[in-house]
Amino acid sequence: MIPVASPQAAADATRGLLGRMIDGHRVDRVYVEQMIPIATELFLSFTFDGDGPCVMLCARGGVEIETIVATSPDSLVERSIDPRRGLESWHALDLWFEAGVRGRALRELASVTSRLYQVFRSGDAEMLEVNPLAIDADGRVLVVGAMVGLDANAFARHPEWPAVTAADANPRERRVAEIDASVPGGECRYVELDGDIGLLVGGGGAGLYQHDRLVAIGARPANHCVTPPTGTDSRKLKAVIEAILDNPRVRALLVGFNFAQMARADIRVRSLLEVLGEKRIDTARLPIVIRLFGAGEAEARAAVAGHPSVHYMTREASLDDAVRLTAALARSPTIGVGS
Repeated sequence: MIPVASPQAAADATRGLLGRMIDGHRVDRVYVEQMIPIATELFLSFTFDGDGPCVMLCARGGVEIETIVATSPDSLVERSIDPRRGLESWHALDLWFEAGVRGRALRELASVTSRLYQVFRSGDAEMLEVNPLAIDADGRVLVVGAMVGLDANAFARHPEWPAVTAADANPRERRVAEIDASVPGGECRYVELDGDIGLLVGGGGAGLYQHDRLVAIGARPANHCVTPPTGTDSRKLKAVIEAILDNPRVRALLVGFNFAQMARADIRVRSLLEVLGEKRIDTARLPIVIRLFGAGEAEARAAVAGHPSVHYMTREASLDDAVRLTAALARSPTIGVGS
């Protein structure tokens, strides 16, 4: 962030940034934000609870919001929103009044809150947080800081999203994002890290656990991913596998899942073997550890039988056992996709 005091200074700073390389990325656009004389900072958030959409607001926002909520929990007003009625201005006004806001900005604040809920709903957001939602010295209500989390399952309804979310992605990440947006079905996602152990996981708690266990024992994950349940169309699953195997740093692959109830082990393994064959990757030089139990397991085990350095764990093996074996195999000096 570069603070400047005039439009001319902003133009000069912009010229100095355009074309520069920052953290490996070329600057081709510059975001310019106006300095706001804030009189009051508020907090506003839309998300979901067990009953559906809900709103949380507080008359004391800013960088100390976590401390404020922890020490003064009564200052946070939280209410469910009836999705059939939405959040009307009069309802938002009552909520801000309950939070302790007074004065001539109250009516505009209610209107802005109602409109932000429409943004949250129409944008298929999972979360929209505005902190601070500010009132300036003239009583104007301004969205100063905002953060949004989008529902990846809604990408098909928002063709504008991939261009935004993949702006800083590498080619492998962009390819998976494009497949996710263009092919119907469950979500797939691929985020590349700087490690050397590929992770083919489901994206839920088991995937996060294996990532954390690798880090805890001194190993380095090469990616995190989300894979959809299996079906007749394996394009999303194969796109993730291709991205993992196209990463030149990968020296070992961990295929780790809890007991599969909504997916077939044989489809996952067959998709993996198809990509390995298409890319002519010798498993003797890329050790693969598979912990995958459930429907189609016998067929999956039969499919990998005879493939060198493919280790299909027994049913007694834990996720931690699979993590430790993969990390040990990755340390071998004679392996790697590029070998």
